[in-house]
Amino acid sequence: MIECLEIVFLLWLLQAMRVSACKTLQIQPPSTTAADIPARPAVRRQQQSLLLLPDTCRGGGRPKKNSLASAASEGFRNSLASGLAAACSKTILAPFDTIKTVQQQARQGMGGKGLSFVDAAALVAGLGVAAIGAMPSVGLYFGIYSYSKRIITPRLRQAVGLTREKSFVMSDNAARRIGIAASAAIGNTFASFSRVPYEVVKQQLQTGQYPNTRKALTAMFRSKGMRAFFPLGGVSIQMVRDIPYAIMTLLTYEAIQEKWTEKSQLQHQGWKDMASGAIAGGVGSFLTNPMDVVKTRLQTQPELYEGSILICARETYIEGGSAAFLRGSFPRLMHKVPANSLFFCFYEAFKRMFNC
Repeated sequence: MIECLEIVFLLWLLQAMRVSACKTLQIQPPSTTAADIPARPAVRRQQQSLLLLPDTCRGGGRPKKNSLASAASEGFRNSLASGLAAACSKTILAPFDTIKTVQQQARQGMGGKGLSFVDAAALVAGLGVAAIGAMPSVGLYFGIYSYSKRIITPRLRQAVGLTREKSFVMSDNAARRIGIAASAAIGNTFASFSRVPYEVVKQQLQTGQYPNTRKALTAMFRSKGMRAFFPLGGVSIQMVRDIPYAIMTLLTYEAIQEKWTEKSQLQHQGWKDMASGAIAGGVGSFLTNPMDVVKTRLQTQPELYEGSILICARETYIEGGSAAFLRGSFPRLMHKVPANSLFFCFYEAFKRMFNC
């Protein structure tokens, strides 16, 4: 009798140790009863689909604390990776961004300041503030984007996707794309506020209004205080341009990466990251160029348009018609296509470095 009790106690102790280890490693211990019951095909497919989803949508309800912590940790690492990648790509392709800004800022009939490819000092104007200033804004954007995508996408799948208990409203792919678009919009909404000051200073330097960053910061602050770094309409037009650009670019990039990943087991190939980024950047840049023209004019000459997006767009149309909104599109593409190509190549490399 005593030996039987000892055996039962040992078995109970081993089971308790196994459950404790599973909790420590965040592993769900298998059920001994469910494993012996053969699942029907429909139930088996549902179980397999649930295994592919994060913990936020298993078991229903709100996301678990450990899932939120995991999403926050991934968001922070993505923030570091994207910030470093932005600095690298901005440094390499600064001249094309300068040419784009000068072309868009110049008004018809006023003989805007010319810019030559041999004028090396002018081509790299604003490089320091662009490279350093891009790191916090891009890092904030991709950090929030990654965190939001980890939280929103499974919740959408649970609410309207194939994992819904009743009839599903849309496929998991459609829910995933909506999650990507919503996450990109949320991330850019926060990042736009931090992006405006360095964009304003960078464009002032690129258009030759100040010789260097220190003098630009000093003169701008003395003239208008902090208002100089947040001109009328500056934040709103930044969001009007950046949110559609982010949605189009990331939807295109994620779709291309998903297709290539399905066809190849080699998920991490540099040339694929570069090609995906180039195509995504080209699509997003061309479709949002009209908003970029209005943004550049509002941030460099806000007093001419009373800080109003509508007034700026109307004056731009009166000045040059529809073609005026395509000004700077070629140098912008020449900047954005390789910039996104290099950015996503660096971004994926830094993600692997940080185990994102």
